[in-house]
This record gives sequence, structure tokens and C-alpha cells, in this order.
Amino acid sequence: MPTTETIVADPSPNLVTDCCGFFEAPHAHVWEYTNGHLVCAFCDEKRAFTP
Repeated sequence: MPTTETIVADPSPNLVTDCCGFFEAPHAHVWEYTNGHLVCAFCDEKRAFTP
């Protein structure tokens, strides 16, 4: 029978300062490299990529 693992992170007392506007509650952006920029997978916010 297949099993599913759930990983739960310990709650952090620090607020997320780099928040994604896609979510109602504060979440960190999920950055993906696209065409020379970092783009959030959820809200499409862009940042310059600096290697």
C-alpha cells in the first residue's frame, strides 16, 4: 500500500519579509530562473538574477 510522507517545518518566530502576494497569508516567493531573471512561480514578480 503506498504511503505519503508529510514534512512539517517548525514554526518560525520571524515574520516572512519577502512575501508573495499570491497568497492571503504571508508566504515566501518561490523563485525560478527564467530568461535572465528570477521570477516567482506564483505571482510572477521579477528580480534581476545576480550569479
